[in-house]
Order: sequence, then structure tokens, then C-alpha cells
Amino acid sequence: MFRFLNKTILYQTSSRLMPAVVIPFFNSNNENDYDMLSPKEEKVSQTGWNRVQCMFKTNDYHELSIELHNVLQTSLMGVFFGVCYGGFTKSRDAYIYFIENNQATSFKSNFDAKRKLQDYVTIAFARGAYRWGWKLGIFSGIYSLIATTISVYRDKNSVLEYIAAGAITGSLYKANLGLAASIVGAGLGAALGVVGGLLIVGMLKVSGVSMDDIRRSLYSIKESREKYYNKGYEDTAEEKNDNLTRHHDVLVETKGPKDLDQIA
Repeated sequence: MFRFLNKTILYQTSSRLMPAVVIPFFNSNNENDYDMLSPKEEKVSQTGWNRVQCMFKTNDYHELSIELHNVLQTSLMGVFFGVCYGGFTKSRDAYIYFIENNQATSFKSNFDAKRKLQDYVTIAFARGAYRWGWKLGIFSGIYSLIATTISVYRDKNSVLEYIAAGAITGSLYKANLGLAASIVGAGLGAALGVVGGLLIVGMLKVSGVSMDDIRRSLYSIKESREKYYNKGYEDTAEEKNDNLTRHHDVLVETKGPKDLDQIA
């Protein structure tokens, strides 16, 4: 009976999700799909350099453009994954090293041994997180910046900008090791750019959206989050100010108004 229920639920779920997978192959997007999250602006005929200049300009509120905001988010995500990878890897190695090299060490107590082990692992985690965090953050930021700039200049998204971004970033990453290492890094970066570009472009084709739609959606989510945050902050401040005002009115009614000299 349970097998029958599981099969029934599986078939029903598959039949409901099938249109979401099949329809993008045959139909184009509805023009109202992204209006709620990312209202599209009317495109004005611009040259590639004009679009790049607009990308690096701020608006009237000194806010970054949608493209630079996406680059910043990519850099922060790279820092996060770098911190996690470096911290966990180094802390694991430090834990194993401490256990293997301190079996004959005499400690004052069991608590003292655990405390020293914890300190050793924590320091190793911080070193690994710092070492990998800034490297992966800068690498992701440069890669995303180059790919986004080329995409904005060409006004379309393809595998080309990912290959160029991978080659340039790989060569810069290995530039301190010499020309040969820089060439090898460019080749590896270009190869990884081909793989990543094909995956990203393929997913965009399947889903039926563009990279510009994704950037606008992420930026709209950020604006909505800030809007609700500011609204909550204003409501809280207004509530606190109302309570403070009422408390002040009560003090004035009970004790009467006083000058600053009398209070001092």
C-alpha cells in the first residue's frame, strides 16, 4: 500500500512539474513574467562604450549599478566559500596533526588538553579562512567583472565572455610565477570558462530567461529587502519615540515643567 502511495505521489508531482520543464523549450517568456520583480526599462540605442560607462556610474542616490551589484555579490559569495573551504580544511588538518603529535605530551588535566586543542584548531581555521577567503573573493570578483563588462559591451550573453574572463583571470592569478605559468593559467582558465559558460548559457536557454533578467531580479530583491528593513526601522523608531513622548508628558503633568538650571 505504501509503495502504491509513493508511486502515486511521484507520478502526480512529475505531471505537475512537467509543464515547467517542457514549456521553455517551445514557448518564449511571457512579457509580464518579470514585471513584478524587475520592471524593464525602454532600451535606448547606445554604443558599447556608453553601456560600459553607465555600468560604472552611480545613480542620484550614489548606488551602484545593477551589473556592479551583481559583481559585488559574486565577490562576497567567493569570500564566503573560500572562508568555509580554507577554514574547514585547515582545521581538520590541524586537529589530526595535534592528535598525532601530542599523544605522549603530558597535560595538567583533560580540560587543559581540550582547551589547547581547541585553540590550535581555531587558529588554524582563522589562518585557512583568511588565506582562501581573500584569494577566492578576488578571483571571483575579477572573473565576474570581466565577464559582465564584456557582456554589457556586446549587449548579449554568450560563452565568449566566460572564456575571455577565465583566460584573463587565470593569467593574472599566476602572473607572479612568470610568463610560462601565466600562459598555463590562461589556458586552464579558458578551459574552465568554456565549461562554466556552456553550463550557464545552457541553463539560460532551458529556462528561457536572460542574464539581464536575473540581474534585475536579484537587484529588485535587494531593493525590496532594504525597503522592508527601513520600514521596520521607522516603525520601531516611531513606536519608541511615542513611548518616550508619553513618558515625558506624564513627568510634566506630575512634576511640572522645569528649566535646565533647576534640573542641574
